[in-house]
Amino acid sequence: MILIRNRSIAEGLPSAMDDHKKYNNYYLNLFNSFHSFMKKSLLFAAAVACACAANAEVFDYGFNYTDNAAFPFIGMLNDETSDYYHPGNFELVNKYGVALPDLWAIPVLNVPEGEEKGKVDLGVGISMLDGGIYTVSADPYIGGDEEIEAMPEENYNYPFLSWGEKGMPRMIFMPGWGSEEAWEDKDYDAAVEDDWVSTKNGVQFTRLGDKGIVSRGDAYFQYPAVTGNVTVTVWAGTNLGGTANPDNILEVAVTPVIDGVAGETIILSKADPANKRYYKLDPITLDATGKNVVFRVGANNSQLNLMHVRIEGEAGVNAVEGVAVEAADAKTYNLFGVQVDENYKGLVIKNGKKFVQK
Repeated sequence: MILIRNRSIAEGLPSAMDDHKKYNNYYLNLFNSFHSFMKKSLLFAAAVACACAANAEVFDYGFNYTDNAAFPFIGMLNDETSDYYHPGNFELVNKYGVALPDLWAIPVLNVPEGEEKGKVDLGVGISMLDGGIYTVSADPYIGGDEEIEAMPEENYNYPFLSWGEKGMPRMIFMPGWGSEEAWEDKDYDAAVEDDWVSTKNGVQFTRLGDKGIVSRGDAYFQYPAVTGNVTVTVWAGTNLGGTANPDNILEVAVTPVIDGVAGETIILSKADPANKRYYKLDPITLDATGKNVVFRVGANNSQLNLMHVRIEGEAGVNAVEGVAVEAADAKTYNLFGVQVDENYKGLVIKNGKKFVQK
């Protein structure tokens, strides 16, 4: 485009004002064109974002009794018709390292004769579907003389409680914590209303009773697999002081296990936490497109009151820990993050790799 800046002279008319208006109109049109382009670009970006999130689901894991699809075993504890009915606090692992002492009474931490430090059974966990104690790893079970069956495949669709070689703390189901209808300014509720989540009951990770075998840094709930763009949010609190939390800290350890391989542990923390209150901690985001990831959420050496976990993503393929998911089980996505099938033609992503599907 050529601008005739001296058009008024060429026409023999002194119209500097007309010249000024033409400049204004030119730049106004240019601005309007740019504004229209940006608006369309933003709308396209929003459409892409919606497409990427179209398959995302929200999985809420609270310890509520009612309508409890996440922890059916917890619901049994409040069901008077259940063989597992147990009103009040319920020990998942007691202070002597015995798993489900009121049901199976299986010692999963033993102190060898003449030693002070205990040794834990490894490769086992407590299913939150049925309360069973199973092996949960591809590695061999390391422990006592008990014969423990492998966890059924269906159970991996629900959380389970487990631990590593550092040991485990006493873990207690605590009924009555939290609130479901609205925030309440009371113990074991959110510290502030903005941190409140509709949830009831909690699980406390606290110390063991035997000297020399106290560990709160290697026990966790493992949650079912997800894939895609994932967000994890944790609501948790603590009790301050005493032998359980002498440093008055609130920390939660979150470890992603991607296609059977444990990643780096992420520590969520809250400075100067209030006593017996919980907080909504900073969310974790992870791009697990084309992969399956499970999250382990537990204590990090200090006492922890775990209240609620929310995982946003697509449902993944659950597998025995330590066994990578086969490529055939992985989902396929286009470049916008939308899941596609074998009939889709073009550039796709599967198992984290791009290729042309014909």
